[in-house]
Amino acid sequence: MAKFPEAEKRLLSKKICMKCGATNPIRAKRCRRCRSQELRVKAKEGRGI
Repeated sequence: MAKFPEAEKRLLSKKICMKCGATNPIRAKRCRRCRSQELRVKAKEGRGI
């Protein structure tokens, strides 16, 4: 993870659109690019093996 909490918050507190993959602000209700409502919170942990 990031060394500083401020950097970690900036990098990980986002939502990702499931349709087009665009990043959106955490408070978003719809995607800024395709207007889809299918948003998910960005994963905070890796997908590790």
